[in-house]
Amino acid sequence: MLLVKLQSVLAYTFIWGSIYLLISLGFSLICGVLRIFHLGYGVIFVLAAYGTWAFLDAGLGLIPSILAMFLLQVLVALLVFYKGIFQRYLDREEILLTLTMLVFMAVTHMANYFYPITAGVNLPTTIIDGTFKLGAVRISYQMLLAALMGVAVTVSLILFFLKTRLGLIIRAMSQSTQASLLLGADINKMYYLAMILSIIPPIICTLMIAPFWSIDPHMGASLLMTAMLIAILGGLGNLKGSIIASYLIGFIHAAVSFLYVSRFMGFAALIITLIVMIFKRGGLFAGETIW
Repeated sequence: MLLVKLQSVLAYTFIWGSIYLLISLGFSLICGVLRIFHLGYGVIFVLAAYGTWAFLDAGLGLIPSILAMFLLQVLVALLVFYKGIFQRYLDREEILLTLTMLVFMAVTHMANYFYPITAGVNLPTTIIDGTFKLGAVRISYQMLLAALMGVAVTVSLILFFLKTRLGLIIRAMSQSTQASLLLGADINKMYYLAMILSIIPPIICTLMIAPFWSIDPHMGASLLMTAMLIAILGGLGNLKGSIIASYLIGFIHAAVSFLYVSRFMGFAALIITLIVMIFKRGGLFAGETIW
């Protein structure tokens, strides 16, 4: 019995940790490049689920609905958040935090108005039905695909930042915006690119987990809290820290869930994060650049 539980802990550490990567990478990217604690980040999850559902409800097919939702996300990220809020109030953090939170709340209530919980949302984004056994552990194919997608997106982002010219410019901006300006970097274009990149992981996450995760208008709040916890534990704005923190939180959740009781796993993760922050101020990779 104990062996089965240990196998479950190992398997779900990988699965949950990889899914948590998709949840948190965009938040860490914004923290690292724009130096903004983006309290409106939960909007992405809500729009991904309910935007896709709205376009499906209007008669579009699944792929056109996803593309239309992505275009809507880009418009919201660039026009509402970046140009509407970030550019105007970058030096007024209290106003910036308040406005992003209000936008998040407004979108949540709008989704609840048009598609309340009782209406039900069922996104047809299942790629493979069924389950399989890994040792003594039974795992959903869709859940495993979501985890593998988390790894693939993470590797793609790492290669982008390490191997491409645009990635190097963004890394330089995360170190010093002024120095990047002196070297001729187009800061606004790089910020636009960072905003677009930041919405990709949570969109993919929402579409992949929709078949087995609870979809409701308030889902953005819990996913935002997960992203914030991982970013804080890893070191705000550092992707290496976010990767390690995602799997650490995944391990804590899996261990507590299978070896104790599942309702205690969120509290356990908070306690571990507090302990780390007390002894290593700023998180695991505090004060470092985006990579």
